[in-house]
Amino acid sequence: MKRLEGKIALITGATSGIGEATALRFAEEGASLALLGRNEDNGKCLENKARELGVQANFYRCDVASLEEIEKVTQAVERDFSRIDILFNSAGIATAGTIEDLSFEDWDRSFAVNVRGTFAFCKWAVPLMRANGSGNIINVASTAGTVGANGLHAYSSSKGAVVLLTKSMAADYSKENIRVNCLCPGATITPMMDGLGEEGLQEFCKLIPAQRMAEAREIANTALFLASDESSFLYGSTLVADGGFTAI
Repeated sequence: MKRLEGKIALITGATSGIGEATALRFAEEGASLALLGRNEDNGKCLENKARELGVQANFYRCDVASLEEIEKVTQAVERDFSRIDILFNSAGIATAGTIEDLSFEDWDRSFAVNVRGTFAFCKWAVPLMRANGSGNIINVASTAGTVGANGLHAYSSSKGAVVLLTKSMAADYSKENIRVNCLCPGATITPMMDGLGEEGLQEFCKLIPAQRMAEAREIANTALFLASDESSFLYGSTLVADGGFTAI
């Protein structure tokens, strides 16, 4: 039997990177998918790929920084699926800058996407999961939310908030059979890393004990573990997948 057979998963940030890879991995394991993202062309393409794997998949355009769009899309998902078993909060942005460089607008946008968006979907999902008797929420943070990151002060701060939000939620909702865990990827080959350039990527890899960056599918496999019953005793955990970056 497939590991997510009969499950319904909502994935934010599904149109690229880790979100896209996780959507396909979940589909391979039998999950029906509500796919959220801003890129409609990529979203429709992903929807078709998932359906070719034999599962129901619907794409919904949504900017998670907009509470109005979140309200509309969650209403649509409830209409189309009636319940959610797995919430994978993957949408995120990484705005470069230190405290001195960052504008208030960049700071607010980082928290609107990375923290408020995650909070909003959790706030919507918990009552649905409670009514269903169980649920599984996976919030995607980053190694930058556990050890900090040079020149990424807004990103690091916002991802740190996601880590602590996850732990706080687990403290309250574990007794209701709602598991809440945090996935912290290290450097991963996604469009988010394009700004570093080839030379920058090579220098980054030298800082990683594994001497390479992760493939998005490797992080998706870790997400699958958290989404499946194989991780049934993980509550409020921060699972780091970073090639050893935070081990030294």
